[in-house]
Amino acid sequence: MLRTTTISLLAVVLIAVLAQPVAATHPAASPTPVKTQSPRLMVALVFGQSNAANFGESPRVARLGVYNLYRGYFYRARDPLRGANGEGGSVWTRLGDKLIAEKLFDRVIFVPAAVGATEIAQWAPDGALHPLILKAIEDAQRRRLKITHLLWHQGESDAVLYTSKTDYKQRFLAMLASIRAHGVDAPVFVAVATRCGQYPVNNEIAAAQRELVDPSLGIYPGPNTDLLDESYRYDTCHFSNEGLDAHASLWVQRLKAYEDLMNPAVTPTP
Repeated sequence: MLRTTTISLLAVVLIAVLAQPVAATHPAASPTPVKTQSPRLMVALVFGQSNAANFGESPRVARLGVYNLYRGYFYRARDPLRGANGEGGSVWTRLGDKLIAEKLFDRVIFVPAAVGATEIAQWAPDGALHPLILKAIEDAQRRRLKITHLLWHQGESDAVLYTSKTDYKQRFLAMLASIRAHGVDAPVFVAVATRCGQYPVNNEIAAAQRELVDPSLGIYPGPNTDLLDESYRYDTCHFSNEGLDAHASLWVQRLKAYEDLMNPAVTPTP
């Protein structure tokens, strides 16, 4: 893990890199690969640190129907996803395939905003990375897409920095309030994520992530990836191919539980 000062410097550099426009003639890009909205379309802002970015063991290309929105253009979801740093694989290409296979959605669009080795303070409204979240939201809105899900996976850096439970919760809620103020009312799913490398699981950060869950605020539990030990991580922190698949399956479980809660099965009247 990098020290906070180093992280902040890297964040500034990364924002400058991600701010570069995508050429309109990019052969992999398409302005309109999907209809603007349908009941079976998931548009997910996926954000956080390295395990929400492209630091998995191996890159992967998702099946048709899974897309990556970046700077106003749609791309077939192909690791490394645009909008997040890292050169490896991501959980999201796996998740998109699983969601379609489970028939939860017909099409999935991921809008990434994820940077490795970052703490919650950097994502809060006064943090250096908060503009990445707002830019991702604006990208979707310009394409007339309504964000349907917010998938948050972050906490490993705060576990190392011993951020207090109170500070973590306050910064997350401030970040979410800003997202809401920008017209996004989608449910947010908060993963329990503190395990990384030689550092033990941080129970205080994990408790903060669990305590944030509040359906009245549209906050729901994400997966507990602390349950995926070193055997699922190729470098004891970032997920191996097996770990990426397990991570994606945990997201499917949480998202399916939410869909079942929102759309309970109707028992036929005898």
